[in-house]
Amino acid sequence: MIGADTSLTAEERTYLEDCVETLQTEVFTDGLGREHFQALDDNEESRADWAEYVSRMGERDFNGVAVPADHGGGGKGVVETVLTEQAVGYCGTIVHACQTSLTQHIGRTLYDHGNDHLHEQYLEPMLDGELVVSQAYTEPGSGTDLANLETTAEKAGDEWVINGEKRFIDFAAYGDFYFVPVRTSGADGDREGVSLFVVDADSAGVDLLEDQSDWHGFRGTGAAWMRFDNVHVPGANLVGEEGAAWPYITAELNLEHLTVARYCLGASQRALEVAANYTMEREVDDRPLSRLQAVNHEVADMATRLDAAYLLNTRAARVLDREGLGAGRMESAMAKWYGNDLAHEIADTCMQVVGGVATTDKYPLERLQRDVRVGRYLGGASEVMKSIVQHDAYGELADDSFGGKYVGNELEGLPWLGGDGRTAPAANADDD
Repeated sequence: MIGADTSLTAEERTYLEDCVETLQTEVFTDGLGREHFQALDDNEESRADWAEYVSRMGERDFNGVAVPADHGGGGKGVVETVLTEQAVGYCGTIVHACQTSLTQHIGRTLYDHGNDHLHEQYLEPMLDGELVVSQAYTEPGSGTDLANLETTAEKAGDEWVINGEKRFIDFAAYGDFYFVPVRTSGADGDREGVSLFVVDADSAGVDLLEDQSDWHGFRGTGAAWMRFDNVHVPGANLVGEEGAAWPYITAELNLEHLTVARYCLGASQRALEVAANYTMEREVDDRPLSRLQAVNHEVADMATRLDAAYLLNTRAARVLDREGLGAGRMESAMAKWYGNDLAHEIADTCMQVVGGVATTDKYPLERLQRDVRVGRYLGGASEVMKSIVQHDAYGELADDSFGGKYVGNELEGLPWLGGDGRTAPAANADDD
């Protein structure tokens, strides 16, 4: 927040401040500092880099913040989860924040629906920082429409056999295990029949077909196109009930919407700070750029809208804390759509007000602008978020007292007040 954050308690504000200090002094240092950031952007990272990062985060209880401490998590709530992500996006890169985000929403899903085997072999080691996780959701023929899965799993005794392909899978090259949705029954497009599995990365039949890490931004994750070719998975690696994973996935996405938006906002706040300080120091015609209205009005606009985005995000986080991850669908979608679109706009505007030097590596703006672009579709595109919001908003805005039968026939009555101009008519089947 740029202004006073009345949406957070004093304890939550202290938590955020402590996160930032810890990340700056204990995590993003000693091999994980600026040279590491550049290595990520150049796709010159290593598995050892990611192993060291998740280890440091686990030691400080930043993995799986909303998972109880007795399972290796932070023992806190969704609000603290998004504050952690904001701090990582601000102090590190959004690629770091993405790996940590996976531990947040996959961690909660494993905790809520996993069996003892999954807790002991995957959840707790992941949260302790011993395992790197990868989420293998997107397929060549489906992305946001997860119900249209072509990857399948068939029962074979005490095992399941998985076949299919996934692409654009971050951390595919470095993950110790994959979190994989597949179809175990039902028809293409059905929400019933979708199951979730945990698949060991070294399983026979798991192949990386193509390196896909050379992206516009958001580099350094070892992203790849993957194939699962008769991959045998123990029955104990099924998450929850067979064919019943759809509500698990949608609840997980509610949390992911908030973490993705929050860490992109954290990165955009860093961009705004760089741009504001630059314009205060850069002089043109013997006065700083910050004195020019065309510049300072842009800063005012970005600061105001950034605060609004943070407030939307915190509100949605509180809904999830109060009512569970399956709640707050509209609020989470609002926060993601507005937050991610704004994060990219802020980063781009910061480059504009700084000018040509912003396109060099003297400042982090060019990398930040490229990195946050992915947030507009990562975890659900802005257009999908708008579809969710319009659906739920119409439900909230619907008013049975509105005289629908008078719409287009206002000579007979007033739709807003009702037919007699004083009270609305009772709702009936004709009031569409």
